[in-house]
Amino acid sequence: MSKKNLIGTLLNRDPLPSLEPSAVWNPNFSDKIDAIDEGSLVKAGLHLLNDDIDRCHKIAQDTPTAEGNYWHAILHRREPDYFNSKYWYRRVGEHPVFSQLRQEFHEWNPCVFVDWCESSSTGKGVKSVSWLEDVQAKEMKHLLNYLRTDVG
Repeated sequence: MSKKNLIGTLLNRDPLPSLEPSAVWNPNFSDKIDAIDEGSLVKAGLHLLNDDIDRCHKIAQDTPTAEGNYWHAILHRREPDYFNSKYWYRRVGEHPVFSQLRQEFHEWNPCVFVDWCESSSTGKGVKSVSWLEDVQAKEMKHLLNYLRTDVG
């Protein structure tokens, strides 16, 4: 599988990545992601799109940048470790991806989004799971595209 096809498959997953993955989506993709010619944070994002939280975590925790912190926040939200996710979002600061998300979802606030995901997990969701998964997928796509074009 070419790099373009691998990235395209992960960016256009059907079904969308769940809020709390129970397993790696496609275990065959993990080594392929590690082998592609991309920066480590792009690989971290691809692993997260593949629901491979452990591989994403290994990269994110060793990359003390806003983008490393951002992947760290998302992965902890998906574990779910909501408190820790908010900690990492606060370390991100105001990221350019946030403004992109606010253009699509005017109420976007990363810590409020974590709260919505948490309330959804208890069956008392303010937002529907499908809406949350859609926003989450767009968040990950925006961050990955930001890394591929603006940083790396």
